[in-house]
Amino acid sequence: MPPAPTTTGNGPGTTTWVTSPEAVAAAKRMAAAEAVGDPVCSLSAVGQPNPNLVPPVGRIGIGHYGNYWCLIW
Repeated sequence: MPPAPTTTGNGPGTTTWVTSPEAVAAAKRMAAAEAVGDPVCSLSAVGQPNPNLVPPVGRIGIGHYGNYWCLIW
């Protein structure tokens, strides 16, 4: 499971995870459609996203609704 949707870390090589209103809205759309995938999301999942699929980037926006997750980088 990705880190809690709060800002964490600020050193070099650290990813900052933040709650993203756009990602939350996308997760809600996916839940309403009962389908995984939204053009806004860099990675979307039902259930826990696979952390091995997340690239080492500086900032990731995260949102979830029910079991649907949206990550934006």
